[in-house]
Amino acid sequence: MQVVSPCSAATSVSGTETIVASPTPPPPVIPFSVPSSVVPQTNSSGSASAPTTTTTTTSNPSTAVPSKSESPAPPVVVVQPQSRREEPVTEPPTGTPQKKTLPGDEGPGGDTGDPVGSTTEQQPPPLMQQLNRLLTPPDDLLQWKDMPQHLQFNPYVLTGYRPLQGVKGCLSSLFYVHNETINILTHGIPIVYILATVPAMMPWEKEYRFLSWCHLVGSVAPWCGSFVYHLFMNLELGEGMYYRLLQLDMLGIWISQSFGALPMVTATVYCLGWPIKWFIIISYSLLCIWGLFKAMTASSPWQRRICFLLPFTMRILLTVLRISKVGGGNPTSLTHVFLQDAVSAVGGVIGAMHIPEKWFPGSVDIYLNSHNIMHVLVVMAVYSMHQATIRDIEWMQRAECSGANLTSSLNIEGINGTHLEL
Repeated sequence: MQVVSPCSAATSVSGTETIVASPTPPPPVIPFSVPSSVVPQTNSSGSASAPTTTTTTTSNPSTAVPSKSESPAPPVVVVQPQSRREEPVTEPPTGTPQKKTLPGDEGPGGDTGDPVGSTTEQQPPPLMQQLNRLLTPPDDLLQWKDMPQHLQFNPYVLTGYRPLQGVKGCLSSLFYVHNETINILTHGIPIVYILATVPAMMPWEKEYRFLSWCHLVGSVAPWCGSFVYHLFMNLELGEGMYYRLLQLDMLGIWISQSFGALPMVTATVYCLGWPIKWFIIISYSLLCIWGLFKAMTASSPWQRRICFLLPFTMRILLTVLRISKVGGGNPTSLTHVFLQDAVSAVGGVIGAMHIPEKWFPGSVDIYLNSHNIMHVLVVMAVYSMHQATIRDIEWMQRAECSGANLTSSLNIEGINGTHLEL
């Protein structure tokens, strides 16, 4: 008998091969994890079978020697399935109202859930949203201290200033609120109204055509200059451009004070003798030319305010002449002749004194400051000028001057004509 070493793999006895397995340690345990995506298969009986997995194992050839009649023992594989993480399901508390999904409430991609950033508050109508956007000043409006020196003309209006912009930016400021909005609108709307209504009221006959043009141009000119000045005053072209716009504004005021007042001056001296009539008209024209020169060369707000002082003084003297019955003109227009200068003078004083923003700095920046009030008052003054001019031209068409006694007779039947019913 041949002694077989315990370490040998096989021994031959009597010609027969005999497999003697040496004492070997147990097969290694190979841990293996089944991915969570593996789904158990279902057999024909409906029961779930173990998931099919593919493993690669490496056995130690020294652990066993297979015989011809037996297949080598497979290594023991211990499968440790990986448990899926269970997400906690939160149930709404009892009594919590559930949101109902209505048609049209679907989120992106047709999802009926709430879209990101959605709110349960009811949105206002689009028209109200647009109105709120227009009435809400933008965030980039500046303060008085941030503006260049030539735009710091009212130290009591502290906020609401537009930054320096180009032409497109100035035009876009028509569609949001700032501290020049009221000034722009109060002198922009009268342009449209006057051009749409006044021409049809004027007598365009040859004798009164010049006075009709004087009234039409004198009524619309101050609003055109003021509208352009206030809209483009923040142009980014520098201080020089600003003063050019200011001169345009002053030019419009001068046209209203000169050409716009000529019908009233003409009606006042209508029944006077030719020498004194033309002396007064020429004198008023020369004073207006002097006022234009002072307006174009003024270097301070007070100089610009007093440049029309002499024409204003002469109109006051002509009003006194009408009251004394020496001058002509329609008696029903006397109230408007007085108001056209008195109301504008009150507006100028309010603007010069910065009332009421001087009492409440920063509280009336957007509206109801002194410049807003002055703009409204001068519109009322030009309305009185329009009423006086219409009545005076009606009066001159029907008046009959008696000559030497400087009195006139008036056909009263035409006073309440269609031109006067405004």
